Amino acid sequence: MEVMRQVTMTQFLLRLSMPWVAFCLVGVLGGDTVPAPAIVALWIWVAVSVATLAIPSWKSAGEVMDLAGSLILTALSGWTSSPFVPVLLLVIALSGARNGSRRAMIQASLAVFVLVAGSLSISSAENAVMISTQLMALALALHGLAWLGGRLKGSWLDLEEQHDQILKALEEGIVLTDKNGCILEANPAARKFLRFPHTRQWSGFPIDQILRRDTDQDFRNALIHPVKTAADVRWSDRDGVERSFRVKTTALESGLVLAVFTDRTAERRAIEAEARLVHLEELDELSLGLAHEIRNPLASLRGAAEELSGGRLNPQQASMMSKIVNRESDRLDRTVNRFLEYSHRRTQNRCSACDASRGVEEVLEMIQQRSDSSGMTFHMGVVPEISVAVDGDSWNSIVSNLMINAVEACQGNGHLDISLTPMDGLALLMISDDGPGISEEIQSRIFHPFMTTKSREGGLGLAIVRKAVEESGGRIEIDSLEGHGTTMKVVVPLTEVHEPEEVKAGRV
Repeated sequence: MEVMRQVTMTQFLLRLSMPWVAFCLVGVLGGDTVPAPAIVALWIWVAVSVATLAIPSWKSAGEVMDLAGSLILTALSGWTSSPFVPVLLLVIALSGARNGSRRAMIQASLAVFVLVAGSLSISSAENAVMISTQLMALALALHGLAWLGGRLKGSWLDLEEQHDQILKALEEGIVLTDKNGCILEANPAARKFLRFPHTRQWSGFPIDQILRRDTDQDFRNALIHPVKTAADVRWSDRDGVERSFRVKTTALESGLVLAVFTDRTAERRAIEAEARLVHLEELDELSLGLAHEIRNPLASLRGAAEELSGGRLNPQQASMMSKIVNRESDRLDRTVNRFLEYSHRRTQNRCSACDASRGVEEVLEMIQQRSDSSGMTFHMGVVPEISVAVDGDSWNSIVSNLMINAVEACQGNGHLDISLTPMDGLALLMISDDGPGISEEIQSRIFHPFMTTKSREGGLGLAIVRKAVEESGGRIEIDSLEGHGTTMKVVVPLTEVHEPEEVKAGRV
């Protein structure tokens, strides 16, 4: 209904444009200079123009009314000397722009014929030459404007054809809707994606009648509600085929809404296939690592069991075999526990928070009590009361694994720097050692499960750290150079932002 009102108002203004120009001339010239019959004719022109809108059979006669009205005004107010000659020129020019040169030339010739017949009928011998000159100039002007108007229409048609060709060639779907969600324009790609009906006119049709299923709601809203950034939407068509679209919707100054959407289904499928491939590669590597970590202690257990079952061992040898069984059993238990810790996503704690500053201090106190850190020196720079969006156990695991790796890399003799600072809504944890460093080849795989540079079992510590950090919405980076030590950087979101305070420092 709103669209129809807008169309009707536009048609009304266009239909009265020529009489309105004539009224403007009357206002400029003053009512006393315009003959009364011309004023009456002008009002009749307005009435007939309005009637062409109200009576369907008269709508096609609008241009004829404009030509007749302008000619009558010209005739009643002085023919070639009439102040309404510009209105006649404008009518011919607009006719050329709307209908082309041929029709406008015919109207121009008809207007010239009427002007010649009327002007010569009232001319005298004294002014015949002047009137003839005016008629020739006016005839040239009318036909020239008819030709120029036709050229304008030709150029406009060329632009429309180029516009249509561009829209047809675009792979992106383009939909133009009004503020009520009614479709005003859609290119072929959009009609193909949305399965527009072929049996009825879709222009002016509400988009919620085309995308009317409950499952269409997200896609429908993305097409008619302007947003600042593009949105990714998944949508299933009537055949059940799921597609992915990147939708960018913009509100135009006219109040219309322009939606441009790109089919990213192939790209999404490629990304998902690549992710599955990476997952399979990681699973393969994880399986090989786990098999290796289990095979070694199993071999030791089997050898000890065979010795014990043989019954040929003295008490001392049997005791030694029993210790091997216990040691390798504990090793298997630790391997399984680390694997379970890595595999468990612990989703119940992902939205928790903890005091990261206190957590770092507690872990450092624990590390300093280890026997393999007796020859280490530590320097800690921690901003107090930094709260991060990581649960306490995960944060403890992150910090302790990184510190233990640094201590073991230094083989108990070296220097360790630990810092924790806030920055732009994030917390930055840095742990630096002066150990032997890590080669670039190993750095690319250092966070993979069971990847380790040490001889001890496990190899899951850094994999667990990366998983905990990424689940909290953070990231972990490594900066290392062989022979110059290693720096681990962990960035996680803050839950509260604190101003930097005096930094605590300690040395053992």
